[in-house]
Amino acid sequence: MKRIAFWALIAQLAASLAAPVFAQTTAPEGGSLAENVKALRSYAPKTNPGRTDFSATDRAAIANQIYAYSFAYDNADADAWFNLFTPDAVFVAGVPGETPVAFSGEGFRAFWTARLNTFRASGNLRRHLMSNILFLEQTADTAHVSVVGLLTNAKDGKTFSDVTSLNYEGWLVKGPDGWKIQRWHDFPDSVVPQQ
Repeated sequence: MKRIAFWALIAQLAASLAAPVFAQTTAPEGGSLAENVKALRSYAPKTNPGRTDFSATDRAAIANQIYAYSFAYDNADADAWFNLFTPDAVFVAGVPGETPVAFSGEGFRAFWTARLNTFRASGNLRRHLMSNILFLEQTADTAHVSVVGLLTNAKDGKTFSDVTSLNYEGWLVKGPDGWKIQRWHDFPDSVVPQQ
């Protein structure tokens, strides 16, 4: 029963229900344990964050891609959400005190599609407020970002609550269709409460 509760938490990390924290030794179907991945705790860019030698157009497109991530997930639109990622994307999800889980390929799509479908039926309406995007590195075709924000929840149009602060880290690449997420780390700052 504990293992089921843990995976309910992982299922909704980006915007969902959660369960109590306890040790796990196996990953859900479609995922693998990512023992060497940690939440980003140092936000210092390697170069002056006030420099001006970057493409403002690219930077705006990257920010819009990150905002689209939130809108697609919050509206449980799996197709739109997956379209924001490269075909070889790696998505790592973790919560404090637990070993993170990495998803890629068909396992990534299957696991998160099921979770988005479950979330859509839950009666909860989550909203990601992606307030701070810091560019740690940016080249003509790659970007490394830190994103912090707030996750909120409304239940059946009656109750509103803050859920947790968010700690994301992303690596994006520019291709023929514009910017896509190649790797994403999802580490909320606290366990997401069940209710």
